[in-house]
Amino acid sequence: MALIPTLEALHGDAAKYLDLLGVDYEKLNAEELQLFDVSFNRQFVLGFPQREVTDIFERHKREILMGAMISRGQMDAAFDGMFPGSNKIGMGGIRACYLGIGDDWEDITRIYGGAQGYWSVGSPQNWIHSGTTYLAGTSGNPVRIDENQVTVAVAVGSKHPSPKLENLYFEVDGKAKPLIPCHFETRMATFGALPVKELDDALILYKNKEILARVFFSDAFGETVSKVIDFPYLLGVSFIREPELRVQDPYDLIGTSAVRATHKLVVPTS
Repeated sequence: MALIPTLEALHGDAAKYLDLLGVDYEKLNAEELQLFDVSFNRQFVLGFPQREVTDIFERHKREILMGAMISRGQMDAAFDGMFPGSNKIGMGGIRACYLGIGDDWEDITRIYGGAQGYWSVGSPQNWIHSGTTYLAGTSGNPVRIDENQVTVAVAVGSKHPSPKLENLYFEVDGKAKPLIPCHFETRMATFGALPVKELDDALILYKNKEILARVFFSDAFGETVSKVIDFPYLLGVSFIREPELRVQDPYDLIGTSAVRATHKLVVPTS
């Protein structure tokens, strides 16, 4: 079956950019490439009713395809869409547990290592870091991506009905990124819209990449009075090996050093 020319061109463009970056990858074959396109459209275009979100995914399609190509080389396995066959690579939305956070994006208690269920205000707070309950490493240290995961984040948003996130900070491989103001995008979405802040360049996380993220909430909310609650999340795509996609409970994926060594998705740096 002939490839769609625009998709084939996108594939070639992605390969050129990965060559420029010096990142190892393997191209998808014709069947895998068409399966990628079908799965991408079903999950991330038709799967979202909000036009602004589907547009974000479309604008970052090349980077998401790059993630598929990196996973193809990194995991030495075939790409196989949403429901991959045995030991093949699947694609889906980013689960919070893939980055060591906890059961879901709302799991503030585990972000704080079980210490509290609300955000402290007036100073940067760890979000993606080694000191979560499941990872049990050192608070404020980055997490490291392991060999059975490639994640491409294209936006940040809030799942709370009244978002309070003021800004977000990323550090990748020890290099600080300029902070991302989130005030207007997450608080002023119109009715029916999803409160998200698109990233200019996607964050592409693959084996041995280290990432640390912190969030900031204003003192104006008064931590001791209102116990600030917000649920930041990353919007994007994860490429995961099939055995890990069958594990439903996050604890069974990342909850002990033994399961982390088995599933190889994310580990604390210390």
